[in-house]
Amino acid sequence: MLSNAQVSRTSTLWLTAALLSVLLPIWKQVPTLIILLGCLSAGWRITILLGRGQWPPFLLRLGLILIALVTVIVSFRPLISLESSVSVLAAGYALKLLEMRSQRDALIVVYIGYFLVATAVLFSQSLLQTLYLMFCLVMLIAAQQGLFRSTNAAPVVSSIRFAGLLVLQAAPLTILLFVLVPRMGPLWSVPLPDNSARTGLTDAMTPGDIARLSRSDELVFRARFAGDVPPPRQRYWRAVVLDQFDGKTWKQTDKPFSVAAMSQKDWVSRQPEIEGWWKNRQGSYQYEVMMEPTGKPWMYTLGAAGTVAENSFLYRTMRLASERPIDSRLLYSLDGMLPQARSVLMPDWLAALNTQIPDFGNDRSRQYALRLFNQAGQDPVKMAARLLSLFRLDDFYYTVAPPLYDQNSTIDEFLFEGRRGFCAHYAGAFVYLMRAAGVPARVIGGYQGGEFKEADNLIQVRQFDAHAWAEIWVAGQGWQRFDPTAAVSPQRIEAGLEAAIGNSGTFLPDSPLSLYRYRDSGIINRVRLAFEKAEYQWQRSVVNFKQDQQEAFLRSLLGDEDFYWRQGVALTIGVSVILAILSLTLLYRRQTLPPLQKLYARFLKKMARRGFVPRKGEAELSFARRISQSDDSLAEPVMSFCEAYMRAAYGEKHSEMDELKRLLTRF
Repeated sequence: MLSNAQVSRTSTLWLTAALLSVLLPIWKQVPTLIILLGCLSAGWRITILLGRGQWPPFLLRLGLILIALVTVIVSFRPLISLESSVSVLAAGYALKLLEMRSQRDALIVVYIGYFLVATAVLFSQSLLQTLYLMFCLVMLIAAQQGLFRSTNAAPVVSSIRFAGLLVLQAAPLTILLFVLVPRMGPLWSVPLPDNSARTGLTDAMTPGDIARLSRSDELVFRARFAGDVPPPRQRYWRAVVLDQFDGKTWKQTDKPFSVAAMSQKDWVSRQPEIEGWWKNRQGSYQYEVMMEPTGKPWMYTLGAAGTVAENSFLYRTMRLASERPIDSRLLYSLDGMLPQARSVLMPDWLAALNTQIPDFGNDRSRQYALRLFNQAGQDPVKMAARLLSLFRLDDFYYTVAPPLYDQNSTIDEFLFEGRRGFCAHYAGAFVYLMRAAGVPARVIGGYQGGEFKEADNLIQVRQFDAHAWAEIWVAGQGWQRFDPTAAVSPQRIEAGLEAAIGNSGTFLPDSPLSLYRYRDSGIINRVRLAFEKAEYQWQRSVVNFKQDQQEAFLRSLLGDEDFYWRQGVALTIGVSVILAILSLTLLYRRQTLPPLQKLYARFLKKMARRGFVPRKGEAELSFARRISQSDDSLAEPVMSFCEAYMRAAYGEKHSEMDELKRLLTRF
């Protein structure tokens, strides 16, 4: 039992190491000052152990508590959130270690550590984080075990082995409960993590926004195809539709346009339309998307969305959105759906929305657009083709580091002076010119391309694949995609960003240690691909093991007849068997011999093979003399071994152990 006795030095070291280990996976979610408070507590405890420090006085501890509380209050808006709650728990963990004196206090510190490990899962369920949290559990179990040791000396290897064994013993029961216990919704909810600082696309675009995303290799989503995979030139992953322009920024409309003819019902749909101007037909690709959390509602689709995933809906702009912001990994399946060819005209309210441009600025671009439209016979497709030829043949350059253009005449300065830009510059200028000519057009933001993994039929998309392109309305055909970037830099579309910018040194400049930069290195790339494959399977098969998947899996094993009764029986039998096995292992413990007796047991086995077995009650030296009298060849080595054994056993000369091992090799 625990008492008010002081915590041993070894236990204190384990608890200090556990504190630093547990704080590491949540360092991004809690204020830096809380992490520093944990390091201060760990360092202070070490100085006390070394005899160079004193216990902190009451006023100092009170001051640290106030600092921690003020830090949490100042750092979080709103104050009541998951991050703020975890920060308070982390601060209490650190301060409790600093004031810990008794074994009861130490046990409280261990329990708080367990809670913090559990909260870390709320922020990330990646395979790497899971493995690290298992290590943290081993550290906490080892620290807890140290509190119950009768000796102050607790070998590191012994403590780690004991903790690891407990974790392994719990694994079968954990797996059984994971597979057989029915999935159900949470009994309560907590405020979701704040994703305001998360990188990625937004619902507004200025020319430099997407260029900044090209500096990140952060994973965005994975798409696994059931059959054929689209070629690179067709991998346009739609996310946002930007149809409003104020002269500087493109934004998207998520609410009904303020026209009397427009209603919410006309703007969103829960199912693909089979009638009307935005009806759809099925495409040729079936795929499954696993997207990373963004804190935003939009979802990624291959081209214009037509199908509706679970808990999502379609906007009139042919993009898919979730009912709530996506704060955790989301897995959904889609059938490729493309806009159906149509002969109806665009509604007036939609035409007004998609031809709107500011009344000021970019005068040269307006005049140029009208002139080009007339030269094309007022044909939108021919005008678009002329613009693509302009970008392809004139001195336009594709760059991830474009110059800054005048905010009041961005389009003019880009088209007629700078002629250097990223995809957002080309898409924005293209759409502006089409609108200036009276052609409905809009900017589409999303991702283009991705790394294809043939073995898994999977495409992996990262932030540097962010892209912007254009769509124009063609009567009788609907929205048609045009990508000005493909005209300026075909390599960007066919081979990706790295191929497009060449050896300019601007690819992932902020991530020199990114494994993606070393794809040409065979060993490093194989390690990266293997880990990414394991991560994908972990997320798909474990983290996203939902109720419908669980039930389908169990029905395939147990059958459909009396399914729930069979599920309960299987769970009861499985738990009973595992508990029985664990109980038997605890009851049956093989006696382990001390090292010295193990050596003597090996000696007896060697002698038994030569026909010599000790008689009942025969002492070691008597046994040795009998062997010596019977076999002269064994006399000297047997007597030497037994004399060394007697010195080690009764004279407490443990240095004889090495000599005994050497003598055993002579037999």
